[in-house]
Amino acid sequence: MKQKDWKIVYSKYEGMEKRTVELLSKEVGKYIIREEGVYTLYVLPCEKEGGEIEKNAILVGLYNESALIRKYVKAEEIKPNGFLVKVIKNPQNEEGRIIILTANDERELFYAAVSFLDDYIPDNTPWHGAVRMQQIIFDEPLNEYAYSETAQNKTRSVFTWGHPINDYRAYIDNMARLKLNQLIIWNDYMPLNVEEIIDYAHSYGIGVIFGYAWGWKPGFGKNITDISDKRLQELKAEIIKEYEDNYAKIACDGIYFQSFTENENEYVGGRLIAEAVRVLVNDTGSTLLQKYPNLKLQFGLHAMSVKNHLDEIAKVDKRIEILWEDCGSFPYHYTPIVKDEKAFADTIEFTKKILTLRGDAPVGLLFKGMMTLDWRRFCRQRGPFVLGENAQEVTAHDMRMRHYAWKIFSAEWMQYGKYAMEMLKVIKENALGEVNMCMAGAYDGGIYLPQALCAQMFRTLDDDYGETLKKVAQRDKVIIG
Repeated sequence: MKQKDWKIVYSKYEGMEKRTVELLSKEVGKYIIREEGVYTLYVLPCEKEGGEIEKNAILVGLYNESALIRKYVKAEEIKPNGFLVKVIKNPQNEEGRIIILTANDERELFYAAVSFLDDYIPDNTPWHGAVRMQQIIFDEPLNEYAYSETAQNKTRSVFTWGHPINDYRAYIDNMARLKLNQLIIWNDYMPLNVEEIIDYAHSYGIGVIFGYAWGWKPGFGKNITDISDKRLQELKAEIIKEYEDNYAKIACDGIYFQSFTENENEYVGGRLIAEAVRVLVNDTGSTLLQKYPNLKLQFGLHAMSVKNHLDEIAKVDKRIEILWEDCGSFPYHYTPIVKDEKAFADTIEFTKKILTLRGDAPVGLLFKGMMTLDWRRFCRQRGPFVLGENAQEVTAHDMRMRHYAWKIFSAEWMQYGKYAMEMLKVIKENALGEVNMCMAGAYDGGIYLPQALCAQMFRTLDDDYGETLKKVAQRDKVIIG
């Protein structure tokens, strides 16, 4: 059966279902441009559900909205809060195939399309001698298949500075391709195109959290010399003014902040940092939440200055999520290497403590160990700016600059990524509530192996490490080195 016999059948063309049809049209179309060895233009037909399926078709739709999909799928085949990818023979035509992509919500429906493109296709490409080539997968009838997946971590985030993003659309596209659903963007100044960024992310089911400083300054906090009660009250007024001047008026999904905990010392001017930051966060947060009760607050907390005084951090307002970083060795460390097993064991024990520190209050953990910025060339923002609209030449330059770093990161993640998976299993076993799993990273220059591997483990951490590594490494969009 020739490639031109394929079509996409959708139940509606709006919201994230529209994004799903767009993705399939773009990505499946590239496999179906050949006929009898000749490359040519080919338009993949897309039609609304209602007609007959004579040959091959990809069915896309929410389960409860598509009578056609319910004809081929039972409700129990879809994991709770997950998606289903199913490939069957066409009952009307034995040579034909029907690909069914369905879920109970639009975001998971999009992820079903991602799973088909990124995992089904490479895993089911037929052998030709000793070679498997994805571009000819549609030359033969597809293998029958059924796969349902649900996320083991509900929130899967990315933290980034704003101004190194060269192309915000590509950045968000790649996040969605990795099934990530929350973007935390730190800026010194509000981007001029903030609403466009939020709207684009929301179209992929990605929440946007904007970050700014609550008393934090560059230099690991070493230039913070005054955390007296008087200064904390001044900071509180500055923080609230910043929120009301810039953030209260936009449609972001919350506020992330860092304070003065990124400090190698435990005291400033004789005052305990853990105690002072608790006072500032509770006082400021309480005032904001009283006026804006639906505001989501994330406290980016560096463990280095507070790790020996968790009794103070335990008193942080439980309405505020603490997103922990610098909690010890990899996967919290920039370098993805574990050479000291004792240090890793200590990091596990510290993780267990902070997971239960405030009962079931919201908590997040930031995994590092991948390329974000070349800090040797880092420049701070100097004023309001247009985020992520840089020339293609800038993106190409940054990709070249990062290439060799990514090659090393990829090799190290292949060897040591199993420790990140082990940590995720510890988190799952010890968390008392939902955990926001977060990673730092640059995504507009493509999807690199460490990013894909970490994102997949965030979602399906119970899978075998070797199988997970193989799954992501063979994806068409993943760059290794």
